[in-house]
Amino acid sequence: MEEKDIQQLLNRYLDGQTTEQEERQLDEFFGFPNQLEKKLSRQIDKWNMVEKTTERRARTLTIRWIAGVAASLLLLFGTILMVKQNQETRAYASYEDTYDNPEDAAAETHRALLIFSETIDKGLEKLDK
Repeated sequence: MEEKDIQQLLNRYLDGQTTEQEERQLDEFFGFPNQLEKKLSRQIDKWNMVEKTTERRARTLTIRWIAGVAASLLLLFGTILMVKQNQETRAYASYEDTYDNPEDAAAETHRALLIFSETIDKGLEKLDK
């Protein structure tokens, strides 16, 4: 019996359209007359498992690829945004007003240094205790 005939018989068997004689032919071909249905069932289960595993792997690879592209785009846009904000900050800092009068600038600097000195002194006092 050729493989083509066996395939046709198997298709008819699975559709429930075989005669007893055709079922005996299948039993003889597969070698286990009483175990044919179990053997076919196991083989079909194996094929289904391989198919499911292949689909799962393909889906996993697709999800990983999409996640990688999304992460790359997020990193790219984040970097562009950070560079743009840094440039805007530098531009704003260069246009910031300064004191026109040197005496006012010196007084403001003196005030800032006094505040800084008082804060440092408070920290040092805590350390000395």
